[in-house]
Amino acid sequence: MKKTRAIIAVAIAACLLLVFFDRFVLVELLAKRVGVAFFLAIVEVAALIGTGFVVRGLFVRRWVPADLDLARELLIGYPLFGAICFLVGTLNVSSWSMGALLLGGSVAGAYVIVRRFESRPAEARRYTFEPVSLVAIAVVVGCGFIAAQAPPSSLDELAYHLAVPWSWVAEHRAIDLPLISHSYFPLGIESADLPLLSMLGQNGGGIASHFVHLAAAIAAIALLLRLARGNALAAAAVVATPALALTAGWSLVDFPLLGICAAMALDEENPGPALAAGLLTKYTFAPFALIVLTIRYVGRASARRGGLKPALHWLGGLALGSIFFLRNLLLTGNPIAPFFSAAAPHVTAFRDAFSFDYIFSGNMIDESLGVSMFAACALSAGALAWILVAAGVALYFLAPSSRILFPFFAIPAARSQRGGPVMRALLVAAIAVQLLLIVWFVDRNHYFSLMSAEATDEEFLARQRPSYATIAAIDADLPLSSRTLVVGLNETFWFAHRVRGCGNFDGPRMSRYLEAPTPEALYSRLRADGITHIAVFAPPPPTRDEKKIEERETTLSPVAQRALALMLDRFAASVTARGNCTLFTLK
Repeated sequence: MKKTRAIIAVAIAACLLLVFFDRFVLVELLAKRVGVAFFLAIVEVAALIGTGFVVRGLFVRRWVPADLDLARELLIGYPLFGAICFLVGTLNVSSWSMGALLLGGSVAGAYVIVRRFESRPAEARRYTFEPVSLVAIAVVVGCGFIAAQAPPSSLDELAYHLAVPWSWVAEHRAIDLPLISHSYFPLGIESADLPLLSMLGQNGGGIASHFVHLAAAIAAIALLLRLARGNALAAAAVVATPALALTAGWSLVDFPLLGICAAMALDEENPGPALAAGLLTKYTFAPFALIVLTIRYVGRASARRGGLKPALHWLGGLALGSIFFLRNLLLTGNPIAPFFSAAAPHVTAFRDAFSFDYIFSGNMIDESLGVSMFAACALSAGALAWILVAAGVALYFLAPSSRILFPFFAIPAARSQRGGPVMRALLVAAIAVQLLLIVWFVDRNHYFSLMSAEATDEEFLARQRPSYATIAAIDADLPLSSRTLVVGLNETFWFAHRVRGCGNFDGPRMSRYLEAPTPEALYSRLRADGITHIAVFAPPPPTRDEKKIEERETTLSPVAQRALALMLDRFAASVTARGNCTLFTLK
């Protein structure tokens, strides 16, 4: 009887939802605008799960269906699938080659998902989740979805995270991009966007990438809840930190990296796949992994249950995660390029931007609220606090990207000591304030204008990125076989044609490229690199902090400016002006 009532209730609810969707025109418009991207994102999520399952199978002797964890497989498979796409992409990047990888991975993923739900896993420990925690997580995921349905518009996406794989799609091969220092970073997550971009183009592929990152964020949240061992309030506080939550619907690696760290902390029997996945994701995973291991093996009072696993697991993870390190070694002779090399201008730019300076800056109020709360949690954790304080001192010497690890401190602190009513009240108050900041940020970025059909994707992008209209106009003037050098702008993602440009903090790198003893020498260098056009963007007016940063990042040295001006004066065949950009065609 109960089963019958449940079936009837589900049928009625489904009928009401269908009527609602049919009458609510905005849902239909949203489905038409992002439906294909959302479907392809689901296919890629299945491919990520399948890749994680296959790779983990290489590290275990006996596979049991009940041991499958879809969240863990997704997070581990994400950079591993991207690494496979990158390796294939060094030969060819097309919708056929990338689509074949996506199809094969999704078939494996569908098999894993079916086996997972067919199996009857052992009864897991059940935890009670407070309503406050569930509401906070639901708000973060909801805001992530609202941001994910919008085209890419953040500076890091347009200059690096999506710009690099899109350049490979435009070139039909994963080539070296020496003007973008970030292209030498581990690009496992970014390379996973190659199938999406090659099959759907810039707009659709960018939105699909957003949805895949949102799925990874949900998987990371699931692992954080498990890591918190029932203290869902502390896990919700981590998730609600605006510095982390705002990236849930963007193509950034913060959430996947944090989820991989959580997977490594949870999987004590087989850390190799998580180690490989982390090394393929970001350089900063190395110190993160050290902190995770310190908390696990030093901060824990219980026995080690046999200590470290055989070195073969660790060596296998290191070998599998060294793909981009070996690539850098072959291209530059430096496995951790661009660090510790002559062409590393962004290192000097970050010299004074340590993580504490970044987090406690008055311009970064969202991060400041989060870290102050987590510092209080950590200092209430007894002996474990000293380990966390030591780790925080080490993080002081890292770049601002280390800010995403500060929320991770709340989990071991919560496991060590639950805290009293005062700490609980502090967590609830901080979560509430941070959720307000998240909602305000989503509203300020005009994401709702897309869902309400008040603005098209083009109108949204023109409002978010003033350079978008100029890029579209310049791109329309370029011939199909052109290759354009973009000077003065690092947002190269929205060029449909082949371009070369600099990334974040790479103005000095561009200057070095343009500095030449004679105009003839610079012209010969450009023609040898296949450059047919040069687009020179005037620096934007410094009306906002972000624009000030962009101007500093893209300004050429006086020597480079003079060399470029002399070369264009002698070898420019035609000149076209569009907005704040001047397009030169070389002879």
